[in-house]
Amino acid sequence: MGSLQLALLAAGAVIIAAVLAFNVLQSWQLRRRRRGAEANAALSGDTEVDAVERREPDLGDAVLDADAARPRSSAPRIDPLIDAIASFLFEQAVPGSALIERLPRAARAGTKPLLFEGRNAADGRWEALQPLVRYAELQAAVQLASRNGALNAIEFSEFVTKCHALGEAMGTAPDLPDMGEVLEHARDLDAFAAANDAQLSINLQAQGVAWGVDYLRQQAQAAGFAAVAGAGRLALLETVGDAEDGAAPAPSADGHRLLALVQLQYDAQADLSDDPQLPVSRATLLLDVAQVPQALRPFARMREAAQRLAQALPARQVDDNGAPLSPASLDQIEQQLERLYAALDARGLPAGSAAAQRLFS
Repeated sequence: MGSLQLALLAAGAVIIAAVLAFNVLQSWQLRRRRRGAEANAALSGDTEVDAVERREPDLGDAVLDADAARPRSSAPRIDPLIDAIASFLFEQAVPGSALIERLPRAARAGTKPLLFEGRNAADGRWEALQPLVRYAELQAAVQLASRNGALNAIEFSEFVTKCHALGEAMGTAPDLPDMGEVLEHARDLDAFAAANDAQLSINLQAQGVAWGVDYLRQQAQAAGFAAVAGAGRLALLETVGDAEDGAAPAPSADGHRLLALVQLQYDAQADLSDDPQLPVSRATLLLDVAQVPQALRPFARMREAAQRLAQALPARQVDDNGAPLSPASLDQIEQQLERLYAALDARGLPAGSAAAQRLFS
């Protein structure tokens, strides 16, 4: 290792140590101010801001509240299972518009997304920030892991830097989590995700003569597949309620949402062609296990759709190497899938839940 590399490593270590020291100082100052605010409130009898017990946000808050004057947000929610959370406690409630104006322009730290929620000063609910609502507390969160890997020290330091900039703009210091604990949690979560990630496929290979692309589309639509964004892509859709975990981002006309259970992919160039007879000899059914609730039986329905298409086209069901997929081999995969679902449930990240969708993305 050259002297330049050693110098760069030393400089990086100094920077991280400085950030940690600054975090400790800011957190200590925040705790001191909180104790002072609590003492003043006890003397004055003014406990309005802290009248509602503080708690972490949960998925139940995403349900539409019929009695509320405004709809609840269906955006991704902060979840302590997969997020590192910093909090900002205000001495007086702050308008959402003022908070929104001060949020960082780039809601990311490296490859990890950031989320922000406020505790409504009126009803104590945690929610996505809304301009006309006043908030007693703000939370900022950075996702601990995704399919891009675990949150690392550089990404966490970027998150900390953005939290301090936000706190300076609002006149209150953030209460930050411990860096060592966060990175350890991130590595553990990433290891769990890597061991329990599954994207299953069944390939349909033309028997003899290739299919025309228009004929393939017609048979797929007859089997229940519908067009989705992107050439060469169809999806088997399920209508779910707004409050159900795993709801897809595309709303249907009645306010429910359409969830893609299984995707069907084939030659995108053929799909874009003006020639309806352009030959296609292979199509693939895909199931991203963590993205779809187990209760919807996605693998069983993928098998049913593959069997129907194989008979209609006709086609052979094969794996990625072209080897035949027998019913016995698919049964074995389904048994392994049950164990995967159980592991996700035990971790508190059931397939199709909002947290699982974010982690496995």
